[in-house]
Amino acid sequence: MKLQPAVWQETIHIAAGCAVGCAAMLAVFAALGRLDHTVALGAGLGWCLAVANFLLLGLSVQKAAGESESRAKAIMQTSYTMRNLMCALGVIVGFVAPCFHWVAVVLPLFSGPPMLMTRNLLYTAVTRAKKLV
Repeated sequence: MKLQPAVWQETIHIAAGCAVGCAAMLAVFAALGRLDHTVALGAGLGWCLAVANFLLLGLSVQKAAGESESRAKAIMQTSYTMRNLMCALGVIVGFVAPCFHWVAVVLPLFSGPPMLMTRNLLYTAVTRAKKLV
């Protein structure tokens, strides 16, 4: 299956947004004097999980779009289960492996949706402002 440009573009936005979130998290750890290699590795693992989760979601939606309603529902349910399993396994590795700081693994998983909402709010505000001019 070929990756559609819209899925690729949104994945890049999520990757950039999660990178900003990870950088902010690393800055907070540094300010607290708790920044070490485990935090950086945890942030890297969390970032990879968050981006992979979103990319796989986009691929699933893309695949489901051309199917019947029942088949599309099955595709999305399977995708949901597998993506959550992937994230859960990643978080478990982050908890168990001593080379990862578990907080740094978990936090990037929550940075994608706020980044999307912020981007959409800014896009809406700019679009409305252009209409007023």
